[in-house]
Amino acid sequence: MSAAPQAVQGSALRSEVLRDATALLRLRGAWEALCEVGEAGCLFLTPEWLIPWWEQFGAGRELCCIAISEGERLLGFLPLFTEVTRVAGMRVRRVAFLGDGATGCDYLDVLAARGRETEVRAATLEALGKLPWDVCDLDGFWRESPTAHFLAQRFPNGRGVSSSIAGLGGPATDVLRDARLRFVCPHIPLTGTYEEFLLSLGRRENLRRREKWLHRQPGVSVEVARTPEESRIAVERFLELHRARWSVEGGSGGLTDERHEAFHRVAVQTLAERGWLRLYTLFAARRPVASVYGVVHKRKFLYYQSGYDPAWRSKSVGLVLLAHTVRDAFAEGLAEFDFLRGDEAYKAEWARADRWTIQMRLWRGARGKAVRAAQKTALFARESIKAAIPAAALQAARRARRLVRTRRREGIGAVFAALRATGDGTE
Repeated sequence: MSAAPQAVQGSALRSEVLRDATALLRLRGAWEALCEVGEAGCLFLTPEWLIPWWEQFGAGRELCCIAISEGERLLGFLPLFTEVTRVAGMRVRRVAFLGDGATGCDYLDVLAARGRETEVRAATLEALGKLPWDVCDLDGFWRESPTAHFLAQRFPNGRGVSSSIAGLGGPATDVLRDARLRFVCPHIPLTGTYEEFLLSLGRRENLRRREKWLHRQPGVSVEVARTPEESRIAVERFLELHRARWSVEGGSGGLTDERHEAFHRVAVQTLAERGWLRLYTLFAARRPVASVYGVVHKRKFLYYQSGYDPAWRSKSVGLVLLAHTVRDAFAEGLAEFDFLRGDEAYKAEWARADRWTIQMRLWRGARGKAVRAAQKTALFARESIKAAIPAAALQAARRARRLVRTRRREGIGAVFAALRATGDGTE
């Protein structure tokens, strides 16, 4: 249930903490509208994404979303949850964005009505301080986010600040802030025409050869699922191709288990109902050989995930389908093609700009400070060990770990998975 609304000190605004899914659903219409008009509004802050996310990943956690209102009008919304977890071996109460960790959400932030951002941020910070937490772990801000700048000004990095001076509500205590770069998000500004863009693509001749060869083959076509009916079949094809690709490459960081797949089955239906879904499937010999999970939101194409049949990898089916999605984005008159997080080489070849996400943490009270100190000690020890290990060995170990996780899902032994990762000739 929701906490009783409270007036924000020195303001006509009032804050409310939403603590259950029913309260989120009650607010859904106003939340959707705020996401459409707010400068920070993005796919990963919409109810279409976060309500299914909570249904799949909310177990063992508590909702604590902050709503800022003026009269009956919703002016601000900060989607959060709390959990008790362990950091550096110590038990800690943590508050974080809905969407944190699982499913790879970028550009998370406070939603605010245009023209009211400053007062909404101040009201949200005051309400945030009244929640119980030792660490407020906000991972996914755009580096240039005004909210991130606001927090940096209130809490200078690495220096204790009194919560009352900074405007953080709740009992007065010292707060420390840390920040770090997290992920690069390459993107293509969609200016000019697709043909003009291709002139700047280093692999354009290879792309043209691959496209010509592929389209001479029998049974080649591309389908784009946009409706709920079309998406039911398309999402299963995508999941199968995604599994096939990553079972060879060492496991996906984006869809790691059955909960993730269940989330996306629901999410694509909701996205299709809004007209946002663009779930591409490339067929060859009338069989699905590549898939792209895309979403169009606020005139941006979001290239969320992809998959392909490893047997067709040498034919560059992923490259051909990527080119098709970029061409369609130009034709649709969109403003940007966003590859989202990841520094994969193919993204760098296509992208013409990038942005970064950051993680900001506020550590509060004696326990927060102790956990922060323990984490820094553990991180220093881990980085020292990594520095002494050759890069190739580290890469093999990471791949082995991902393959072990993947093979356990598929019922294949951990030893076999590790041998595959280290190139023992078992493939």
